[in-house]
Amino acid sequence: MAAVDKIYGTRGQYVEFRSWCERRKPEALKHFNVEPPEKGTHAITNFPEHIDKWLIKNCDIDWVVKYIKNQYSISGNPSDNFSEDEQ
Repeated sequence: MAAVDKIYGTRGQYVEFRSWCERRKPEALKHFNVEPPEKGTHAITNFPEHIDKWLIKNCDIDWVVKYIKNQYSISGNPSDNFSEDEQ
């Protein structure tokens, strides 16, 4: 599911999200693309599924959570879609 695990965004979104991860989930930084996109929208991360699941529950950046939920076709409470051992 490599395409599912990618988050696409602009340069500004890259900077915002990377900064958030530096403070709250530093182990996620190795999954960011090295350089933010110059212009337009490009893949900015390629997370393993377990990080996506953690972000759904813990990230307070609305566009990130909406993006991941959309990729996994999740609506409502994430626990409705993932078993307890996956969260």
